[in-house]
Amino acid sequence: MKVNNFYKNNISDCFNFVENMKEEVHCVVTSPPYFMKREYGNSKLEFGREKTVEEYIEKLCTLFDKIPLHNRGSLWVNIGDKRDKNGSLQLIPEHFLIAMKKRGWLIADNVIWAKVIDQDDGSTNGCCMIEPSKHRLNSNGYEFLYRFVKTKTIKEGWTDTSSIRLPRKNVPDVFYLPEDLIKIKTSIEGRNLHNVWRLNMGQTKKKHYAVFPISLCIRPIAMTCPILVNPDNTFPERIIEMEEYNEDRGSKRIFGKYSSLKEEDNFKTGRQDTGKSYTAKKPKTKGWSNIQENAVPGIVFDPFSGTGTVGESALRLGRSFIGVDLYKENIDIAKKRCEETLEEIKMTGINIYDIILNPYGKIVKKIDKKYSYLF
Repeated sequence: MKVNNFYKNNISDCFNFVENMKEEVHCVVTSPPYFMKREYGNSKLEFGREKTVEEYIEKLCTLFDKIPLHNRGSLWVNIGDKRDKNGSLQLIPEHFLIAMKKRGWLIADNVIWAKVIDQDDGSTNGCCMIEPSKHRLNSNGYEFLYRFVKTKTIKEGWTDTSSIRLPRKNVPDVFYLPEDLIKIKTSIEGRNLHNVWRLNMGQTKKKHYAVFPISLCIRPIAMTCPILVNPDNTFPERIIEMEEYNEDRGSKRIFGKYSSLKEEDNFKTGRQDTGKSYTAKKPKTKGWSNIQENAVPGIVFDPFSGTGTVGESALRLGRSFIGVDLYKENIDIAKKRCEETLEEIKMTGINIYDIILNPYGKIVKKIDKKYSYLF
């Protein structure tokens, strides 16, 4: 199987660009300019300069409707709020959600990006830009990240949740990709991910002030952009079987706490208020189905690509990338960033597709075109 990924960084107004797009994309990850927060240049085409919140939201929703997204694709939007002249929050994320739902989008996931958390012992985990006020709390400690799909039901959207699982106690980690490529620890046989992520803000030496971190992009792309797309426009699927979790877990959960396990209860635990028990199991990848000859990497699109954070993330995961920005300076930075990322991957000698499709490093049995990779 021969695959090649690509990147395209384009100087354009996002509306004009999406109306003339020839490629269908498989995942959108973006952080639009926030309403009345800052100006990135002098173009009147910039988002965020609208006269009203209603106009801002209408433009965003219209843009997302126009993107040629695959019918199983996902749209991820990082969006924040803004206060009015009276100091009241305008609830922009909430109004945006309602507007998208009215247009037929399903809200599949809501993630809180926690930049900083204040502990009850007085310590602080993380940091963010301070917004001091005598009359309210600092409101910059988190932002929202929402996932939308336009399928009939949520489960019809393409996902690979094994790619973002958390390490499991006493189970050897089987990484989605080495940490040389992605600085997020994963384990395809691990635990389900929660929807509050404590991530530091992105950093750059360039003049770009609204940087969101690569780690905020990696999980959405890995989870919802197919690693490959077949010539008939279908996606390969990970084959999962649940196997008994035989390792010594060491503790049993009771009403939110953990207690020591008795030997006979080591593998059968459950809710103590109902008396029900279950045999703990973990997901085991048995292969991939429906990988056809001449399959190509899935495409990630960012209509507000800025300096290319989404682009770098997509390339590190073996996907292709298309980005759009109004300003040449940003596009030049993004282009260089993408080129350096591809060169870095080349220098590691890592074959991204072999690792994802064959995580255990076993000899692959090519059964037929429907089940190309079975272990």
